[in-house]
Amino acid sequence: MSRSRFGLAVASAWLLVIPLSASTPPKSGGDWQTHAERTQYRETGDYAEAIDFCRRLEHASPWVKLVFYGTSGQGRALPLLVISKDRAFTPEAARRIGKPIVLIQNGIHAGEIEGKDASLALIRDMTVTHARDALLDHVTLLVLPIFSVDSHERRSRYNRINQNGPEEMGWRTSPIGLNLNRDYLKAETPEMKAMLGHVFTRWWPHLLVDDHTTDGADYRYDITYGIDHGPAVPAAVERWMDEALIGRVMPKLEAMGHLPAPYLGFRRWQDPRSGIDLGSAPPRFSTGYANIQCRPGLLVETHMLKPYESRVKATYDLLVALLEEVNAHPDALKNAVATAEAQVTARAREKDAARRMVVLRSQSSGQSEPMPYRGIEGREAWSDVAGAPVTRFTGAPWDTVIPVFREQVATVSILQPAGYLVPREWTIVAEKLDLHGVRYRRFASAWSDSVEVQHVDDWKDERLSEGHHPIAVNRVSRVKARRSFRAGDLWVPLDQRGALVAMHLLEAQAPDGLMRWNAFDTVFERKEYAERYVMEPIARRMIASDPALADSFRAKVKADSAFARDPDARLDWFFRRSPWADPDQDNHPALRALRPPPESVLER
Repeated sequence: MSRSRFGLAVASAWLLVIPLSASTPPKSGGDWQTHAERTQYRETGDYAEAIDFCRRLEHASPWVKLVFYGTSGQGRALPLLVISKDRAFTPEAARRIGKPIVLIQNGIHAGEIEGKDASLALIRDMTVTHARDALLDHVTLLVLPIFSVDSHERRSRYNRINQNGPEEMGWRTSPIGLNLNRDYLKAETPEMKAMLGHVFTRWWPHLLVDDHTTDGADYRYDITYGIDHGPAVPAAVERWMDEALIGRVMPKLEAMGHLPAPYLGFRRWQDPRSGIDLGSAPPRFSTGYANIQCRPGLLVETHMLKPYESRVKATYDLLVALLEEVNAHPDALKNAVATAEAQVTARAREKDAARRMVVLRSQSSGQSEPMPYRGIEGREAWSDVAGAPVTRFTGAPWDTVIPVFREQVATVSILQPAGYLVPREWTIVAEKLDLHGVRYRRFASAWSDSVEVQHVDDWKDERLSEGHHPIAVNRVSRVKARRSFRAGDLWVPLDQRGALVAMHLLEAQAPDGLMRWNAFDTVFERKEYAERYVMEPIARRMIASDPALADSFRAKVKADSAFARDPDARLDWFFRRSPWADPDQDNHPALRALRPPPESVLER
């Protein structure tokens, strides 16, 4: 087959995702208030109540289908609502009708749950009361009512100390302590694997909306938004976000009575004067991941100190304004995605090396522009308890101007290869490519060719994060060498829409690649060593037979005093240059292809 196992495996799995509403009928009654509405927004309902509300929606409207796309770590079914006036309840049906597909996910941080209550109310208003059914005229809508379902059920009034309600809320991370909104590209939680494999890469939504609640300073804005900018974002996607989201959705939201702003992540925590960066998130996050899949991603952040009712209604209104925009200009969104996919695919055929440069990471250039800021006055007061000044917000309005750093410059740029060649024994590579919908093929017979080896010259492991000690790759050299491949090894071409995902997984310097998240740590481990009394005479013979090597050694001793004082390091320097050294030490397992392998050696 010319495709990976991905298509067949996921298609089969989707057939097993059966709506459960037939076996478990919804509670009767005509009260269509959500739990939050019934309690005047003091509370949010639990998982069982949310599922029952979803079943009631499905029972009441032919436009709603509830499916369960997987199982959480603790065994809960993961719900997905599909809303379509055309009853396009499968990915294939949705593609046939050709409307843009919008995916709204809620509760990836389950304590930040207003998105769930806003989405359920909006679906009711579209499909039961029909007050807003026009929002479905030109859209197929997918809604994850609760993404992190297990943490949603770890309910407590003490879960988010910074947040103003509801009375009880869920927890931030999964039961094993992983943050789902750091898991998009590494994809190791059952919830993320299920969402990617059975929702994202089956439906291929044109837009991902991720609803949250922010922490941070106090200010008057009731809702903020995050979208990515800069050379790491496909140009067509960035243009759509600028024109549609910033240019039309946010002004409409302001006309609805809200005070929106770009996500206020200050350069110095809680200090608005330091300004905000409008950059691009790495693909561990929702917005960064959507972008490398050639799609816009919108982060929605209501303000934690505003009352829960205000936060739910702000999220509801933003979703209304957003869906009005997509309904008004459905082709604009579809064309932006199609253009991004086409440009990413075509890059593999570019002869000009400059046109094959891919930016994997960017940062602010330092150039800023002014933004009027509507804050809350804060005063620094000395605290004997903290032993330091602590900000105390007075509640008084504070208007000023702060710098916004929008311009981004590339910090890691990589020349795109023809593709990647991966030995089959690195099984995690095929697993992740399948999850992310990246096409690959396997070798049917042996083949050899010259390739580029990614040799990691300088790296360090960082502090504990998400159960890992991530690897920071500081310097890489790419060395041409001849390598042989066997039947079953992987060929990952880059003339596909998943090219950016493949590069972010398989480049040594990618900010969330497999190397960063410890999938390849064994290449850094020393397997053999030489005793001093064995290596010292060999080193002498190497010095005597190779004057250039001897000069390099003496220069190293002169320039590096720590090296000069360390006898083991001095002898290891020779060991690593001897025939006994491991030729694969510090080499990334994914080899960069200089040209595609011939069709004759690949599986069909």
